[in-house]
Amino acid sequence: MLAASLVLFALVHGGTDIARPRGEGHLLAVAHSHNDYEQRVPLVDAVGARFSSVEADVWLRDGEIVVSHEPPGNRGRLEDLYLTPLQERVDQLGSVYGDGHPFYLWIDLKEFRPELTDALHALLKRYPMLTVFTDEAVIPGPVVAILTGDEAAKARYTDSHSVRLACRDSNRLRPGDAAADRRWTWYALPWSAVVEGYELGARQTVAHRRLRAVAEMAHRLGRRLRLYDVPERREAWTMAVAAGVDLISTDQIASLRSFLTASRPRAASPGRNGR
Repeated sequence: MLAASLVLFALVHGGTDIARPRGEGHLLAVAHSHNDYEQRVPLVDAVGARFSSVEADVWLRDGEIVVSHEPPGNRGRLEDLYLTPLQERVDQLGSVYGDGHPFYLWIDLKEFRPELTDALHALLKRYPMLTVFTDEAVIPGPVVAILTGDEAAKARYTDSHSVRLACRDSNRLRPGDAAADRRWTWYALPWSAVVEGYELGARQTVAHRRLRAVAEMAHRLGRRLRLYDVPERREAWTMAVAAGVDLISTDQIASLRSFLTASRPRAASPGRNGR
């Protein structure tokens, strides 16, 4: 079982935690708008809530990179919905919120076609706000683009360019994974695969231990962890924050914002009294 093997790996390979850039000075640093384009006003709602991260699914249609969960839907162009508005904020404020903290734009590649990744690279080159990745260095920018989705497509992008305007994630975490490089810097994992049914309630302590083990493994490898399909409940959000998850995905922007700003979740393990 995935979670069991990861817990074992974490226990056997215990050791020093890496210095990971969590928190970044404000509570909403962990807030990620999943499928943000399905919100009432894409990007605007997430930025209005001061979320640190948004996600857009993309396809190549008639030479344009468009945003949609499934074809033939089309909420608009990636450029119009996300890239241009973010660049305008950066030009005005210096960063998306004017506080110097990075903003994450997740681009979910919904198909593997060389034309898509080629068109994406050409498009991203027009936006100086983006962090630049090479094999030797990372040149920080106000916005970090992260590729998720089709495994072959995102690997093709990072392997095809010596100067990259995006890094990538993996949707699988295995004990044999190599340490992070400047191409593969994140994991994006579903809640169900990590906690394997030990969700909330009586087995909440077990779920927390599994989740913490996975987060710590990702961090020891030099990567960060985005968790998606998280139950939209404060118990799950508390558990994810306490376990050290770097980004918590939600479809309910207002609810997660209210939770994060109401009080700082405690770092202690949930359900400690139930051991």
